[in-house]
Amino acid sequence: MRAFNPSDGSACLGPLAGYRLIDFSQGVAGPSCAMLLADLGADVIKIEPPEGDWARGVGHQVTLGESSAHLSLNRNKRSICLDLKHPEGRDVATRLAGHSDIIVQNFRPGVLEKFGLGYDKLAAANPRLIYASIYGFGEHGPLAGAPATDSTMQAFGGLMSINGDGDGPPLRMGNMVSDMLAGSYLSQGVLAAMLSLGRTGRGQRVNVSLLDALVAFQAPPIMEYALTGKVPQRSGRQHPMIVPSGSYAVKDGFITLVATQPLWHKFCAAIGQPALAYDERFSSAEARLENRVELHAIIAPFFARLTQAEVLQLSREHDLVVSPINDYAALLGNEQVAANQLMRQWNHPVLGCLSGVRNPIRYGDIEIPWTAPPMLGEHTRQVLAAELGMSDTAIDRLTTCGAAIEGRRSAAFE
Repeated sequence: MRAFNPSDGSACLGPLAGYRLIDFSQGVAGPSCAMLLADLGADVIKIEPPEGDWARGVGHQVTLGESSAHLSLNRNKRSICLDLKHPEGRDVATRLAGHSDIIVQNFRPGVLEKFGLGYDKLAAANPRLIYASIYGFGEHGPLAGAPATDSTMQAFGGLMSINGDGDGPPLRMGNMVSDMLAGSYLSQGVLAAMLSLGRTGRGQRVNVSLLDALVAFQAPPIMEYALTGKVPQRSGRQHPMIVPSGSYAVKDGFITLVATQPLWHKFCAAIGQPALAYDERFSSAEARLENRVELHAIIAPFFARLTQAEVLQLSREHDLVVSPINDYAALLGNEQVAANQLMRQWNHPVLGCLSGVRNPIRYGDIEIPWTAPPMLGEHTRQVLAAELGMSDTAIDRLTTCGAAIEGRRSAAFE
């Protein structure tokens, strides 16, 4: 199977060129997984409902049907709009799935099975199929069918319990943590399943839940609880396991630092108190944890007299682990971010030149061209004709009865 590049119709470079992926997912977790695989050259066909992926309405609305969330999670895909509740829409989806190597979906357990698009039915016709699913709480158990979002998962999964000030309420982290983690883990699972396919000739199911991903993300503090029986308390601006470590106010903002035991003597010398390294209250990592408040009272006034630049100069002189706390403006304006080329420009057919966050993985000889995230149903006619061999007359009949919807780029953005 020849992978398709939506920008020019040529074969994509990359290790997944020649593999076709049907992306039934919506939101964040599933689309992020499919996008990571598209970055490796897979031909990703995104099947959207008539109202579109609900992520098109999340975040800043750039224009009708395009949001910051959708733009960040759907590059290098083609969009076909099908109504799976319509029998002919389901038939088209089934035919596309039958011609594909990978399925990615994040519906609740049993939903796609009701449409005849579950693993058992599709794998019976295509034993090499890799069927990748993201669930909220998992496929089994009392909460298997319960609705789940990142916010509720951060609460249920324990992350909020360790985030915030010790005497304040639990706080959610400011990003969609469980979704992004689950998408990354699932892409890893798909690649492992493809390696297994090469050895055995058979595909398989690959599942990740938001709960699984978030618990795995918290392995160090959960292991500490398992060993000690002590429920971790919110430590606010300080690291829960390392002292000194955390954020400190300076003249022009905040910095954060980490001084593990190997760095403790260097740190004391840097703040002009070398004798502090031998003080019984602070001489060991465990002693510093027990006397965190006293040590903070000594350290905080020292940094309050300095600027971020002065602290960074001090850290370079003494080889300390220190960083300014950047907002996004400072982060994206930083020379290191530019050197790492973390932001990449691409052309959107309506919005023009946009910047987005690049794939963080670097390869010696793999670089997939970016194509703009598709508009709703932008490639419906193209996919039906090229992949299923349907005539214009047959496609017109599907769009007339509502089984398929063809995007109209010019009208959608008037």
